[in-house]
Amino acid sequence: VKRGRGRDPEIKIHENNTDMIKFTVKNIDLTTANTLRRVIIAEVPTLAIEFVTILANSTVLHDQFIAHRLGLIPLDSRTIDSFNLKEECTCEGGCEHCEVTYTLNVKNTGEEVRDVTSRDLNVETKTGKYVQPVHKNEDDAVLIVRLGKNQELNLRAVAIKGIGKEHAKWIPVAVATFQIEPIININEDVMDKMDRKDMMKFVESCPKKVYQYDRDRGIEVVDKRLCVYCRECTEVLEEIDVADIEDLVSIEQSKDTFIFSVESTGVLDPGDIVMRGLGILKSKINNLKGELRKEMKSHA
Repeated sequence: VKRGRGRDPEIKIHENNTDMIKFTVKNIDLTTANTLRRVIIAEVPTLAIEFVTILANSTVLHDQFIAHRLGLIPLDSRTIDSFNLKEECTCEGGCEHCEVTYTLNVKNTGEEVRDVTSRDLNVETKTGKYVQPVHKNEDDAVLIVRLGKNQELNLRAVAIKGIGKEHAKWIPVAVATFQIEPIININEDVMDKMDRKDMMKFVESCPKKVYQYDRDRGIEVVDKRLCVYCRECTEVLEEIDVADIEDLVSIEQSKDTFIFSVESTGVLDPGDIVMRGLGILKSKINNLKGELRKEMKSHA
């Protein structure tokens, strides 16, 4: 947990693995939360196949279809900082600092159908040796096309650096969402008027299991982060005959606390994606400050 002073943002991580990171951010507003989400989706750079030269294609799919499928194959982008954007590179026509070249040459000489997958992509560029397809194992390789007897596919492909704002194939995440943290309060005075049967009815009404029943303490909130504001628990109160039952639970939305879920496509670690997103956001603010200083000097 990172604790700030006063109203500085605070972050608490709830889950962090190779696929997903879930964390809560406090002391920010809705616009800031949404800005971070949009930057993560649209402006964190990755590598993806952009150019495809088909040398031979006798498959059932036409060239553009295959090129599109190749572009959507996630590529390991952990070395992304060592690559230049194509338009910013000082080379002419492409080099190992702005491109990764792949070849694929498969012909089915057997009787059975042959799957062509991301395992069949071979890296040619020396600096791109680590830029392998994320899914290279036999059980999770990405299917490109299936070859019948005597069908073949021979091509060259070039991956470049880009961002999701240009095309969805450069988006580093499968999911990047945030939820406004619920504020859930149980009125103990009303709860004391309920019997066990009524309490169990209330607890079981929640499809997300936000509540639990304890024999000594009654109704408890297990994990408020599970709440999706479905209001099932408030609707069931109409079926319980207890004085002031409508005041049993209050559910409100926090104005400054948000729960983020970021799931990576595998091109980058989810925590790294969030850190890069924050870095890009900081860079934008610093650039804006610099431009403001220039304008203020010119009008002094």
